[in-house]
Amino acid sequence: MASWQVKVLNLVLHHTVKRMMTNSSLEETRRFVAAKGKPRLPAAVKMSPVPACAFRGDWIRTPESSDALTLLYLPGGGFMLPASGQAPMMVARICRAAGSRALLVHYRLAPEHPFPAGLEDCLAAYHYLLDLGTDPKSIVIAGDSAGGGLTLSTLLALRDDGDPLPAGAVVISPFTDFSFGGESRFANARRDPMLSTKSMKMMNRLYLDDALHDNPLVSPVFGDFRGLPPVLAHVGSTEVLLDDTRRVGERAIAQGVDFRVVVWDQVPHVWHMAAFLPESKAAIAQIGEFMAECTRPAATDAKRRTRARKRAGSPAQARSAVAGPRRKSA
Repeated sequence: MASWQVKVLNLVLHHTVKRMMTNSSLEETRRFVAAKGKPRLPAAVKMSPVPACAFRGDWIRTPESSDALTLLYLPGGGFMLPASGQAPMMVARICRAAGSRALLVHYRLAPEHPFPAGLEDCLAAYHYLLDLGTDPKSIVIAGDSAGGGLTLSTLLALRDDGDPLPAGAVVISPFTDFSFGGESRFANARRDPMLSTKSMKMMNRLYLDDALHDNPLVSPVFGDFRGLPPVLAHVGSTEVLLDDTRRVGERAIAQGVDFRVVVWDQVPHVWHMAAFLPESKAAIAQIGEFMAECTRPAATDAKRRTRARKRAGSPAQARSAVAGPRRKSA
């Protein structure tokens, strides 16, 4: 049963955000997002730009963060809007729950940069982590809404290219189907407190040629998921994207993938950002547990490397102790 906080928030969102997204142009919506300004983070949360040229991103660290576990986060925004000011704080809360650092990717947006520009940036960010020497089994890719769809597309592209796969993935209210299949797109049109079918149809026109709607890298619901790592999926029972999650989960499970779909009662789209909700706290905790479960072998190896550095004594010996396993796993 939904909390009273969720019910109140749904009413507010229905009369504010949903109304704006249904009736506003892309330019008006972008001005609305920009007017909120830069995210305000607690002093203990450190956010710094990535010194890379292939993509734009920010490192996010909390006092609980360890470089032994990395979250690669792909934010939502309908493939057209930048990450909201709430996104970095939500990512920081996941970092706290998992004890990880995070790389928040600001991928290129449509209509200025239609498909596949955004996906290319997500792949560049993952390869950047590998180039740093990050163990792929210590990486979890996650994303919400459009970023959730890009998370699945990134996994499919990495697998098809023969790249080492991450330990797991998390998708929150993911957009996975540009063909607009699934009954919830219409059955939940009035019940969804945030998203409308009308606003989502604009993405087809601005993000891609309609002829590409069944490309798995555009609509992961049509993908072949065999060989992918475990995936945790969160979605609300009244979301228009409910079937985007359920259908992709059913397909992945049928292909032998550990794909866990958790449907939360009446919560709004990407409710994880509303830190005051009991459901948000529970969902973040579940993500932290899932990340720990997926990356446990990598965390054990990291502890072994730390002990090896301590035993080695000199800096040169310490570098040798670390470099060996990295070359072996590459």
